[in-house]
Amino acid sequence: MHRRTLMGAAPAVLATPALAQSQSNIRLVVANSPGGGTDQIARLLAPQMQSRLGANAVVVENRSGASGVIGADLVAKSRPDGNTLLVTAAIFAITGTQPNLPYDIRRDFAPISLLAMLPTLLVVHPNFPARTFQEFVDYARAHPGRVTYASLGAASTQTLAGGLMKLRLGIELTNVPYREAGPQMVELMAGQVDASFNNITTTLSAVQSGRLRPLAVALDERWPALPDVPTFKELGMPELQASSWVALLAPAGTPAPLLARYAAIARDAVALPEVRSRILEGGGLPVGGSPEEARRFISSEIDSWGEVIRTTGVRLD
Repeated sequence: MHRRTLMGAAPAVLATPALAQSQSNIRLVVANSPGGGTDQIARLLAPQMQSRLGANAVVVENRSGASGVIGADLVAKSRPDGNTLLVTAAIFAITGTQPNLPYDIRRDFAPISLLAMLPTLLVVHPNFPARTFQEFVDYARAHPGRVTYASLGAASTQTLAGGLMKLRLGIELTNVPYREAGPQMVELMAGQVDASFNNITTTLSAVQSGRLRPLAVALDERWPALPDVPTFKELGMPELQASSWVALLAPAGTPAPLLARYAAIARDAVALPEVRSRILEGGGLPVGGSPEEARRFISSEIDSWGEVIRTTGVRLD
């Protein structure tokens, strides 16, 4: 499963007078719970948008639940006036592969820009009897079904990464689903569950403090803050080079000049040294880009995750 990082810059766009005027409020609806990587990036973006748009307030509003569907549905059904935007992650594309959603993922949204990539890290509790990825695989083969890994439910990169590993390596892992990232991390660090495929943003501080042990990272090159941790590509598992991501979207029908202006603001925001350093320190890679680049990327993600779901046989319901 190939993941592409977009680094193209959106051209600066001058808004029309109607679009440039001050707006009363802008809501950044985050389809994830507070404290996670998506929420953190939304809260870095909000003040930058407010200062550039002259809005009375740019407010981050968490609407988690149903694997991101609740927040996405709220935005899909909002007026396309630029006042309600969606900040979401890869789970948006994963759930978008499924039928019977209250919205059409390709038709009902207007992508604005990617904001960041969030590479996946395979971590285990320090007491787990494996210090390397190969030892992890060997232990799992010797103890079928006894190795547990935490996930945020079926519709998550964590579950699908585990499913791919089981399929490719012929090992049996037991998925332990959680509703929220907080309880998942608490029980992982307490040793109640053995492992997790999680983004660096969520796990980096626990790894650096020794509360979790990293075994592999889903990047083409090693993460600078974790130079001793090999990539899945190095380990012969390029299929697991899957990262989550954070993107900004609007309801379909939002005027193209406004989408372009928001994309330029997002590009400039993630390039600011203070914002860029915060994203990097938290385990993300700042991106930026145009609405068309974001549309192509998200469309490819929907196709790629759909293929993973068909290959692994993972059920998302």
